Amino acid sequence: MNETCKACILRKNLDRYPAGSPEEAVQQYRDRVRAIAEQGNPASTGPEAALELSQLRREMFGEKNRDFTEIKRHYNALMLRLEETLERQILAASDPLERAVQYAMAGNYIDFAALENVEEGKLLELLEQASRIAVSRTCLESLRSRIAAAETLTYFTDNCGEIVADKLLIRQLQALRPGLEVTVVLRGESDGNDATVEDAEQVGLTELGACMGNGTVLDGSVLRIMPRQVREHADADVVIAKGQANYETLHGCARNVFYIFLCKCELYMQRFDVPQFTGVLTEEDPEMLLREFADRALSERFRFRPIRREEAVQTGEMEKICFPPREACSMESMVQRVERIPEQFLVAEDWETGRLAGFINGLASEETQFRDAFFTDASLHDPAAQTVYLLGLEVLPQYRGLGLAEELMRLYTIWEQVKGRTRLVLTCHTQLADMYRRFGFREIGPSASAWGGETWQEMEISVGG
Repeated sequence: MNETCKACILRKNLDRYPAGSPEEAVQQYRDRVRAIAEQGNPASTGPEAALELSQLRREMFGEKNRDFTEIKRHYNALMLRLEETLERQILAASDPLERAVQYAMAGNYIDFAALENVEEGKLLELLEQASRIAVSRTCLESLRSRIAAAETLTYFTDNCGEIVADKLLIRQLQALRPGLEVTVVLRGESDGNDATVEDAEQVGLTELGACMGNGTVLDGSVLRIMPRQVREHADADVVIAKGQANYETLHGCARNVFYIFLCKCELYMQRFDVPQFTGVLTEEDPEMLLREFADRALSERFRFRPIRREEAVQTGEMEKICFPPREACSMESMVQRVERIPEQFLVAEDWETGRLAGFINGLASEETQFRDAFFTDASLHDPAAQTVYLLGLEVLPQYRGLGLAEELMRLYTIWEQVKGRTRLVLTCHTQLADMYRRFGFREIGPSASAWGGETWQEMEISVGG
């Protein structure tokens, strides 16, 4: 959560308490609002803070949530009345996929969380002018080509009403790829105008694929608090995420995600340098998250990014340099790991040489103990698991003493949290335990691992709490 988002939270919530509230209660409320906005978890998001603030007002002032039942029915019905007209316009367009994306963008206006006022007339105006929305040709062609080769699509929805436009877009994607298996993820429940499975049934979205709730009332899609079933579908061949909240909670997740939304608040207008109510189609860029959180001084010398498959041999070479012979993984194991789970490697590239200065990597599993087989068999990686077993934190000798190892660990912890992880586990020699304690890890005890014929201490850190 960046400074713009924090400022918005304070602006919208500091004075949001009942008139006539006791001064002591007001001061306590304001202090807690500030604490929520400034919470220490760097990867916390605006939607999580918004839910926490809503719970705070219920706790302190008995605030009741607004009933959106009739509003949701109204906008679902309104968009259903427009469905046939919109579909005719899509089919008549020179590029039906582009037009369907434009309508999906325009429909994202129906957002009572981001906007103080949602006006029916403004919605109709945006739909009428949707064909004028500039859509990134690069992203559109990337979406088209990925869908053409895809077997599975997961579509994370946002608000009521706009899910009719989502339905039209999904139809176009199915036309591009007959037999495409579609899963639609909606809110588990809603205390706003977010779409739920009930809304999907009302607009006929359930006819196009499996529809499931995400298990939470939270705006957006925070993978670490969602059921395993949802996390599994986040690894579909293509993922589409609608709305600002889904962008905020998913970007950096290192999955094949395309984001579609209308810029409604200051944060997104600044980030994409566009006026309010500009439509955006953008593709997942895992480096953006790393750029947001990387130490400024270190990022001037190093580029923090996911690994490239052609760098696999470099990791094997570094393994030999950074570990004693008995403890180093073989070149074959390192190459296999990079080829099979490159999304689990975070590297620091020396800007000057273009070579790797250091890297950290791990493997996700629901196993309860660290297994030596993790080092040699990358097929044991479980993308939906919430525990990551760290397999190596390596910095070449000439780059040590700069804080690079600690920065790699810090960024990796944030990165894995966004992917849906809740826990990182590592093994180390006793003499290194103090270093990992400084990184935030705590000791579990002696490890069952006997890697390299050595004895190891096991340590863990919880993330996302």
